[in-house]
Amino acid sequence: MGYWTDGGRNAGVLGLGLSGRAAAALLKSRGFSVTGLDDRSDIEPCADCDRIITGDRIINNLESLDGLVISPGVSPESEVPSRASEMGLPVIGEIELAFRHTEIPVIAVTGSNGKTTTVEWLGYTLRRAGVKACVAGNMGYPFSTAVLKNQDAEFFVLEVSSYQLQTIEIFRPFAAAILNITPDHLQRHGDIENYRNTKAGIFMNQHDTDVLVLNRDDPGSVPLAGRTMGLEWYFGIGKSVRDGAFIEGNSLFLASSGAERFVLDTRKISLPGAHNIANALAVVCLAKKAGLQTGEMIEGLTTFQGVPHRIESVRNINGVEFVNDSKSTNPDSLIVALESFSNPIILIAGGQAKKADYSELGPLIRDRVKALILIGVAAAELDEAWADFTDVFVEGVMEKAVGRATILADEGDVVLLSPGCASFDQYRNFEERGEHFRDLVEGLE
Repeated sequence: MGYWTDGGRNAGVLGLGLSGRAAAALLKSRGFSVTGLDDRSDIEPCADCDRIITGDRIINNLESLDGLVISPGVSPESEVPSRASEMGLPVIGEIELAFRHTEIPVIAVTGSNGKTTTVEWLGYTLRRAGVKACVAGNMGYPFSTAVLKNQDAEFFVLEVSSYQLQTIEIFRPFAAAILNITPDHLQRHGDIENYRNTKAGIFMNQHDTDVLVLNRDDPGSVPLAGRTMGLEWYFGIGKSVRDGAFIEGNSLFLASSGAERFVLDTRKISLPGAHNIANALAVVCLAKKAGLQTGEMIEGLTTFQGVPHRIESVRNINGVEFVNDSKSTNPDSLIVALESFSNPIILIAGGQAKKADYSELGPLIRDRVKALILIGVAAAELDEAWADFTDVFVEGVMEKAVGRATILADEGDVVLLSPGCASFDQYRNFEERGEHFRDLVEGLE
């Protein structure tokens, strides 16, 4: 394992957010001296850092380090990691560090949409079957923290993002799934091909007995077929697969070498929507690789209640359903949300726009959205893209948006927060945005 498992050295951690602090704690526990590095000068104290260097002083203090761990929000091509690499320092990310400090098998899930729901659903399904599974990663519980605090786990179930996959070296999940690939984070990856290749990192170290699960119905994922050294399983709707899981009619089947086994009636799956059918298929495949029999999967598939901020029902007021989908941070996740409801929608959208053509959603906005309320710095861009398709109200901030929604909504309508944009213009993250929406709705008379 080399440098990163030999304590007594001075490791730098660049970016003292949640992941960075988790990496610092893991390094400290393993005998490293930890130097915290952050652009901000007003950061909170880091209990596991022996010293903290901020701002412009960072670049001039790299010579005191033996290696550098960078947080997901830090591009490996930015100034500090690039300079560290030029100096010959090993540079890795937080999930790579954590992987080097555990022998517990890893199941990993990536994709543009559905990652959090799928890993939480898989973890729940495994636990309901009596398996000690710890869910961690990009969903808000850093892998490094999980490694420190869950040494009795049988599996780590990880959500991994493209940012995290940029900095792996030997990270190897014995079971991995790529749910879908649509344009996202292109401001960092440049184009869809680079983005797809980064996602492919999830399987680049797999062995011949490891499994990669791919979405047969997703055009963005299909080009990855045939690139893994391991086994390839597929999931899809409407046509059988040789290995993996599929839907025919209302029946979900698990296939192995062409032999098909009925799992359950899809109408019993606990989460609504076609996107959750796809997520359930991925769960079935990964649960099988983890050793579950089909009968052991049923309880998890039929009783899981979903995750906060993802098409989460908050409250029904006088026949108006208020739904929190703050985790919708790109156009594709907004499409999923809009297609999940048949009732008229009062849509609250906006934030920090992604590098995408929002005008393509126009016909869906016309068909599903009764009125559109815009917030954040992307309001003008979205107004231009969607003004011809429905009534638009630019309110700017969440308080005004919720207030406008209560005026516009009639009995039977759905007030849906599904921004389709990042949250960083007004909030620290999508969770804070969703909590704000929920608090405002809970406070309505």
